[in-house]
Amino acid sequence: MVRGDEPGRPPPLGPLGWAVGILLAGVWCWAVLRLLLQPGRAGFVEGLVAAGGWGLSLLPVHCTPRTRADGGEAGGEALRALRRWWRRGARH
Repeated sequence: MVRGDEPGRPPPLGPLGWAVGILLAGVWCWAVLRLLLQPGRAGFVEGLVAAGGWGLSLLPVHCTPRTRADGGEAGGEALRALRRWWRRGARH
């Protein structure tokens, strides 16, 4: 079974996806290096690209909730406890 054939899993990137990813990584590196090496000449765009790339790195994209198809309930144990508390009549 190929990785993209699994149900619920996106297909592999392919060459075009890799090229776009490498291009975006190169633009981000250029912006960061320009900010570090020539801070007086770097403009708004470089700052925006660098901050945007750094902000994207903070997203926990590798942490996804388990779905019911995976054998679990979406949200995990904390959400289940909150639902139990709510159903017991905590809606005063």
